[in-house]
Amino acid sequence: MLRRTVLLSVAASLVAAPMAWGAEAPVAKVPEGTELLIRFNDRLSSGTNSAGDQFSITLDEDVRLADGTVVKAGYRGKGEVTDARKKGFMGQAGELNIRLNYLRVGDARIRLRASKGGEGKGAMGATIALTVLFGPLGLLKRGHDIEIKPGQTLTAYADQDALLPLPLPPPPED
Repeated sequence: MLRRTVLLSVAASLVAAPMAWGAEAPVAKVPEGTELLIRFNDRLSSGTNSAGDQFSITLDEDVRLADGTVVKAGYRGKGEVTDARKKGFMGQAGELNIRLNYLRVGDARIRLRASKGGEGKGAMGATIALTVLFGPLGLLKRGHDIEIKPGQTLTAYADQDALLPLPLPPPPED
């Protein structure tokens, strides 16, 4: 009986030993190039934002990995405005360029590869017409700023392999 108890004790310690001896905890791998649908949480505008401004993003749809792990929608991350130019006179349109940086899953980060840029609607035709009709006053016609509204989505990709410790923590609540 004592012998059996000792054997069970030794067996139990051997099962637990790899974790105690520094064996790696299980992880889920998000491979480079994994597609992620990202939602903007903040309003961005070429009229109000400037280069360096950071904004909040959220994973908008669940992502199923090759090993069956599901990364649930709701994890948050950050993006950054890389360039912003306000609308100008003579029909010049505003310009806004952004970059998505990462999503945070617990203490791990998934680096993102995505960018978006665009111009607001120009008004050069209207400026020329107004200048012909009203002379130099037509040059005061302004273009339009570009805007990204909260809730808009953009497809991003994992920029490099990311290892997420299992089990995954739940996404933060709103």
